[in-house]
Amino acid sequence: MKTVNDAPHQTAARIAEVDMNRKTPLLYRLLAVAALWPALAMGQASEPAPAPEAQAAPATAPAPETEAAPATEAAPAAEAAPAAAEKPAVEPITYSKKGADTCLTCHDDAHVMAVFKTRHGNPNDARSPFGKGQLQCEACHGPGGAHTGRVKKGESRPPMIRFSRDSVAPVSVQNGVCLTCHEKSMSANWHLGPHDANNVTCAACHELHAARDPVRERATQAEVCYTCHVDKRSSFLKPYTHPLRQGKIACSDCHQPHGTTAEKQLVKPTVNQTCYECHAEKRGPYLWEHAPVPENCDNCHSPHGASNPGMLKARGPLLCQSCHSQQGHPSFSYGPSGLPGGTGPTTSVLVLGNCMNCHSQVHGSNHPSGSTLTR
Repeated sequence: MKTVNDAPHQTAARIAEVDMNRKTPLLYRLLAVAALWPALAMGQASEPAPAPEAQAAPATAPAPETEAAPATEAAPAAEAAPAAAEKPAVEPITYSKKGADTCLTCHDDAHVMAVFKTRHGNPNDARSPFGKGQLQCEACHGPGGAHTGRVKKGESRPPMIRFSRDSVAPVSVQNGVCLTCHEKSMSANWHLGPHDANNVTCAACHELHAARDPVRERATQAEVCYTCHVDKRSSFLKPYTHPLRQGKIACSDCHQPHGTTAEKQLVKPTVNQTCYECHAEKRGPYLWEHAPVPENCDNCHSPHGASNPGMLKARGPLLCQSCHSQQGHPSFSYGPSGLPGGTGPTTSVLVLGNCMNCHSQVHGSNHPSGSTLTR
């Protein structure tokens, strides 16, 4: 017989059973959505798969309407993923409305206006940035639509490409703009030379807005080169040097700044061939050759300047004795002490002077008796 005290226990058990039956389908639905969520987020599944039949909820315990919310919320996420993938990653490139006229509204100083005195600003040359149908300032400095457009208060204008040593634009970007037009006319070995290897920009040497580019003028080119090659400035200030300070030659007469396969970026394959461009009389051929001469002029000479006549690395006989030993040749010149019974002081070759006092034809001789380069 059931008592009154058993009734509450039976009621509580019944309520717990009904509550479990109602929560079971919700639990399975949540697990199914969680399993399919990565696919939904990637747009690979349009709808979640139904729960297995073994886990189906009893027909007598329908799930509340609020329990379908996770599946309903998954659908917008699945639709938003393809939409985000279709959105363009970069903004479209736009140019200014009036070209150079737009730029000159703000940038009208003398430095900028000087571009119209250069080849870049020549409107009659179709190849120049200001030629017919060209992009004018934006041909070099890049599209200016965003730069010239409206900006919000407190925001800075999008930058343009600026050509200088301290520009924030990478060296590859600056030089890439120049090479767009000048790669064919310039040496094909630019990427092999030390200037490109050391990230030197074109604007580091060239002034693009100057009427007369200093690096292209013989009288001022050396000062531009001295900006980096400071040791060569002191060499050209020595007593004996090439007439660079006088403006008679320029660095580019011997060196190719845009790169070559020759050593030291010389304009010719070897040192001697470069020197022969001016010193043709030293080329030969000679009947009697001095071995170091056809080998390398630098064996004896310092081309950038020296303290010795003829830009020699040392005075004779010290220079000569760096190759020629004293054996087989009198170490001391003939003098009174060399005569029979002579009691005079020994006369040193250092006192008499240079080896070239006798061996005057040091670059070679065509005389039949010139084997010792004395005539």
